[in-house]
Amino acid sequence: MLERFTVALLGFYLGFSTFFSFVVAPILFSVLDKSLAGEVVAKIFPLYFGSATTLLGLSALLTLKGGYKKVAYLLLVGTLIAAFQEFYILPLAGELKSSNPSAFKVWHGISMLLNVVDIFIATFGVFYLIKAPRKGDG
Repeated sequence: MLERFTVALLGFYLGFSTFFSFVVAPILFSVLDKSLAGEVVAKIFPLYFGSATTLLGLSALLTLKGGYKKVAYLLLVGTLIAAFQEFYILPLAGELKSSNPSAFKVWHGISMLLNVVDIFIATFGVFYLIKAPRKGDG
């Protein structure tokens, strides 16, 4: 039962993160002025990264409780990545956007890469928990 709930949490994270990253954000930048699209995305990012930190962190705790230590540690890495983005990269990027556009681009690229890493970590967690033998199934 714990595994199914964790899969649901990770599935929710995967759904909103892939939809936002690969559908919503690109559409915003294709239909709005680049600076306006950037403002809209900047307003969404605290919620996005905060949700990622929360969902991955809760999933890490639940998998640890369920006895899946290696997966829990991997999800903890994903949690730390999301928290790093939320509390370090996001404020830094906000400062650099107008003062140092080339540094902003570098940190934006790092953030995009870390976002994809988190998506892969969550995907691995889902597939592992789906394939893992259930406790009490004999």
